[in-house]
Amino acid sequence: MIKTIATVAGLLATTVAASAADMAVKARPIMPAQVWSWTGFYIGAHVGAGWGTTEATITGLAAPVALPFQLPLAQTSSSGFLGGVQAGANWQSGWAVFGVQGDIAGADINGRSPCLIILSCETKTNWLASVTGRLGAVVMDRGLVYAKGGAAWMNTRASASLPLIPAIGTIASQENTRFGWTIGLGTEWMITNNWSAFIEYNYYQFDRENYRFPIIQAPAVVLNVDLKDTMSVAKVGVNYKFNWGGPVVAKY
Repeated sequence: MIKTIATVAGLLATTVAASAADMAVKARPIMPAQVWSWTGFYIGAHVGAGWGTTEATITGLAAPVALPFQLPLAQTSSSGFLGGVQAGANWQSGWAVFGVQGDIAGADINGRSPCLIILSCETKTNWLASVTGRLGAVVMDRGLVYAKGGAAWMNTRASASLPLIPAIGTIASQENTRFGWTIGLGTEWMITNNWSAFIEYNYYQFDRENYRFPIIQAPAVVLNVDLKDTMSVAKVGVNYKFNWGGPVVAKY
């Protein structure tokens, strides 16, 4: 009888130990791994530096008589800083990321050069804006390299002054918003599933346009001047992404 009780007790102890071991294994679930996704709408801000060239050519006399001719006026180099905001949306399919973005930046990009021997030609960029499409590839789970391109706008002021006679000051000035195009390259890294940081280079080119510069008021002397601008911009920034459908995690 005692032997039978001991046998039963041993079997019960073995069963309890096995159950406890099984429960211990089940008590340690495998955590799902996070999947980084670029899909979503985002907003952000950026700062950077810009440098460019303005080519000015006199194409003729507009007043008091129309007289066409060609005369190089100046090639002015400019540089300075900018800062602004951007917003856009991305859609990720496998390793490919497609997107669209709009951005605008206030700028303080200035340049000055001598022109027509006695004059000083100046240019100042007040703001830059663009609407671009983006195509990127995912690298190392959280990284993105991309190319972008699209339409661009730039607001500039071009002026001429007579530095030898400070009392006269500016003798001609024009402020205009120009249309052109831009292309760029960049890389972005996800800090969290919502926050990311990027570095980017953009090249801008704006079409040659003709402007009328009044040089003398009475009698009126007006010159036709062609302006053509190119600009390079390097910038860094951050984005905050709003996930579509909530956070993405891997299944197991």
